[in-house]
Amino acid sequence: MKMPLQVDAITDAHPKQIIAKGEAVITAGSSTDMAYYLLSGTAKGQLKGVDGQNFVSGHVVSLVSFLGLEAYDNNVIATSPCEVLVMPRLLIEHHWSDEDSTSWVFACSMAADAIKKYQALTKDYSVVMV
Repeated sequence: MKMPLQVDAITDAHPKQIIAKGEAVITAGSSTDMAYYLLSGTAKGQLKGVDGQNFVSGHVVSLVSFLGLEAYDNNVIATSPCEVLVMPRLLIEHHWSDEDSTSWVFACSMAADAIKKYQALTKDYSVVMV
């Protein structure tokens, strides 16, 4: 998913990580107090051993989890060498709220609803499969 703010102006002020192919960009269970923006490279989410969403340069990695959860719910593995901009939650919240004071709350609420629906669907599916 594309970043809802202009990252060009903030890339020098925040740390970047270089992540080798096959290494974790995000580890399941790590706090969502930081957002990870792919400056270059590609990555893929892994949902309990199943391939998930693909991420490419210009995407915030696992944005829905970042917005709706206190901890990331899946691993994201680099599928090529990646340069990742690491930004604190408060920075994104501040920039997003500058546009419209309710947009941050609305985005977080929508993300939480999407996660609840996804969890309900996967739970129901696993009951059917047993």
